[in-house]
Amino acid sequence: MTNPYTAAEDFVRDFRATEYALKRSGFLRKDRETAEADWDLFAQSLGKPFFEHIIGKQIATTLIGNPPRRHLADMTWSPEQPAPLTNVAQLIINGVCRVRNSYIHGEKFTGGPEGQWDRDLDLVKEAHAVLIEAMRFPRPAAKS
Repeated sequence: MTNPYTAAEDFVRDFRATEYALKRSGFLRKDRETAEADWDLFAQSLGKPFFEHIIGKQIATTLIGNPPRRHLADMTWSPEQPAPLTNVAQLIINGVCRVRNSYIHGEKFTGGPEGQWDRDLDLVKEAHAVLIEAMRFPRPAAKS
């Protein structure tokens, strides 16, 4: 089995570099005083062709078919049975960004039900694969 922490740190390193590149390429949230990457705008720039590309490559079957859930303030996970992701915005925000957030905030590789470590590793590896594909995928630059 791949060391889950090594896989996760590789993903986070590339996520960090991607976020840096997005900000310097004009993908900035307009509703903030501070410089924050606009992942929604980035997802829009990738569009439906990118989502179809990921489906065709079959590199994110768990991420898309059984996506990560949100961790709520009452310490529950929602929704109980998440619906499959159906578009590029969901893939980037509810998939890639959510996996990153869950790992960074300590919610991956913590035990849980049988098979959870394997699922966590699958989600990290698939989110990383999607992120790599997104950075390579041809798209127009963001408007400043």
